[in-house]
Amino acid sequence: MAAVGIAALYRGRLRPWMYTWGADAEELAAVLPGDELIRAGAPRTTRAVTIDAPVAAVWPWLAQIGEGRGGFYSHAILERAVGAHIHNANRIHPEWQDLRIGDSIWLARRYGEDARQIVTLVEPESHLLLTSPADYDRVQRGDTASGGWAFYLRRSQGRTRLIARGSGPLVGTAWFDIAHFVMERRMLCGIRDRAEQMRGYVSVHHIGPTSGERQTRAEVGAIS
Repeated sequence: MAAVGIAALYRGRLRPWMYTWGADAEELAAVLPGDELIRAGAPRTTRAVTIDAPVAAVWPWLAQIGEGRGGFYSHAILERAVGAHIHNANRIHPEWQDLRIGDSIWLARRYGEDARQIVTLVEPESHLLLTSPADYDRVQRGDTASGGWAFYLRRSQGRTRLIARGSGPLVGTAWFDIAHFVMERRMLCGIRDRAEQMRGYVSVHHIGPTSGERQTRAEVGAIS
């Protein structure tokens, strides 16, 4: 009976709270860029945090995520405990700012393709969608992905709303849901803290399209 009660508490209260942490009703219901690329009905989470900084000061932190890059601004000690070589950056690296469709973002190289994400959709200062290599191939063929990991920046009264939306077959599995919530929540807060602490300036200059894709050059100041 105790186990049944714990399970009911998890499903009825804890899981809904984890799935929607920080997000308001409008964000939960919003149709966001890239949603159309994900299989209809896939279980998903939508989380958000308010950042007291402009979008231009937030995007560079998001653009450089990944193992061997800026990290994920989360609990690095836990990431390293499972074999990921994560070292969270405390400054903006210009060499990691030019994200393009098809680029690889590694979660942990030691686990091979299962721990690689592909940039499937990207618009600087707006959104970033990552999918698995298999799902990326499906999207390129005109099919839909089984899931994805997406981030969105929205201006809100001079501040920024950072929204994270995750979906896929593992969502709904308790061990994954809890671990992902703990890490993603810390990631959102880690980006918030870095953007709010930044000193100097961030200006992103559009330098024109190349092969149909827009490139950007980021001139950034490091945080103290």
